[in-house]
Amino acid sequence: MTVTALEAFHSGRKELFQGLAAEKFMNSPDFSPKPVIRLDMSRFRDCDSKEILEKKIIACLKDIAEQFKVTISEIDSADAFSRLLAAAGKAASQKIVLLTDEYDTPVLSLIQRSELTYDERLVEKIRETVRSFYSMIKANDEYLDFVFITGGTKFSRMGVFSALNNLEDISTDPEFAAFLGLTQEELEVNFSPHIKKTAEKLRMSEKKLLTCIRDYYDGFSFDGETKVCNPFSALLFFSEGEFKKYWSLSGSNALIRKFLKDKKLTVEEFSGLRISSDFADSPGEAGSTPPAWFLYQAGHLTLRKDDQGSYSLDYPNFEVRASLSALFLDNLYPSRSQAMEAILELGKYPAAGGVPNMTAVFWRLYAGLSYPDHADAFSVRLAGRILGGLLKMLKKKPRDLPDQLPDWSFLIAMRKKQGEYLYRSALQSCLWGAEAHVQPEARKNRGRSDLEVRYKDQVYIMEMKLAAGSRAALKAAHDGMARIRELDCGGACKNPILISMAVDTAVRNLGACIFEKNGKTAVLDHQELYRLAHRPDTESDQISASPDKPAEAEKA
Repeated sequence: MTVTALEAFHSGRKELFQGLAAEKFMNSPDFSPKPVIRLDMSRFRDCDSKEILEKKIIACLKDIAEQFKVTISEIDSADAFSRLLAAAGKAASQKIVLLTDEYDTPVLSLIQRSELTYDERLVEKIRETVRSFYSMIKANDEYLDFVFITGGTKFSRMGVFSALNNLEDISTDPEFAAFLGLTQEELEVNFSPHIKKTAEKLRMSEKKLLTCIRDYYDGFSFDGETKVCNPFSALLFFSEGEFKKYWSLSGSNALIRKFLKDKKLTVEEFSGLRISSDFADSPGEAGSTPPAWFLYQAGHLTLRKDDQGSYSLDYPNFEVRASLSALFLDNLYPSRSQAMEAILELGKYPAAGGVPNMTAVFWRLYAGLSYPDHADAFSVRLAGRILGGLLKMLKKKPRDLPDQLPDWSFLIAMRKKQGEYLYRSALQSCLWGAEAHVQPEARKNRGRSDLEVRYKDQVYIMEMKLAAGSRAALKAAHDGMARIRELDCGGACKNPILISMAVDTAVRNLGACIFEKNGKTAVLDHQELYRLAHRPDTESDQISASPDKPAEAEKA
């Protein structure tokens, strides 16, 4: 849409800009229409050889040359491009406009291939062809009045941004923060009739509808402060009048799904992730770029800036978060039927506060995880313990030896937490799928809980622990509940339900669960959890309160 608008503007099509600021400028003496060359590089995807790519590009450039009534040679694509820019500029007797859409497609389409069809040598040949092609833009600067290049990635070795040092990167420029997307004001002013019509259809107030739209489709930020709504999703929402994951349905997510699986990533480890201020300005490399940078470029993460000026990453909205959660669940449960069944079941219980029934769903969910997934979670936790032991040993040595201890301490803390990530992420993804609002590592005045779940008017404060053996799991669950109470994690919520769960790594499933509701505490051990998971629905009040002390609970 942006490239099409720029093409119409520079071509002088005033009738398309009636009543807009652009119309006034186009009527001023400072404006004059310019010849436009538009390149859609998405036409050159999946080229299996350098020769095929060269042939396709040259054929495209010849078609453009005919529009300018000039001829170009066929030496190679870079030379043909250079000759086209010069010939078009001379033929028009003025500088021209160059608009390039999806500049990275020739390379990116090859990188996205599966391991079986991925060819590093072919990628490098295509990359070199593309690099040489774009270098002609700077070589013909004298014939160009305006150049606009857009794409989904910013890879350093692509060579575009290093070779074209006369271009300005506006990716994170605050001046263009609202350039792509709809601000809240634009949404309310320009879509007022649609908002009114949709609110009537969904039987809700316009204020409530705008809040839902913001939660589902807003939240993208390119400077960390200005937030915009996804126009693609917003337009389809007003067209269909139903909240859906429109953006994720617009194309293939095979690359993202594969990336999550290959890197063993979970949905929660990037929420609130601290980053440096130059994060978005530091191009990585396709295939080796850090996961956070990759997901940021893919549009699944966005920038956030706090009051102190520090930056972090987070999911922009419910649509993106739920879409990524679905991809994560697809990797864990290839058939999807079990995950979908869990999501549908969870949709019945949270609002009613049916904790036993919820834990029964969690049990069946964990029972469906494959043995390698459980083994990975356990090995990561074990690695954290080993590193922790090494750290303690190093701390006993002279001060001049462990210079990197602060960094190592952070690494060890992260590795220990990753042992819980599999179980927390599976649970969290299903809750998101059930349209519950889930906040991992929810920060309060005295600390933070593992998960804060809001479903309609009910709030859950959840703590997750790992332990080996039934007794250890029961003790861990009590420790988790003690932590929730000590930090008063539910103090800011009205009548929260407190839940502490422990996964028993010996049986690779829930080993114990303690929950507190309306001032009453109940303890579910491994046997009770097993019974609940294998029999019809059981109401919460049918679970009798159990002792709230570890020793008495074990004795019972």
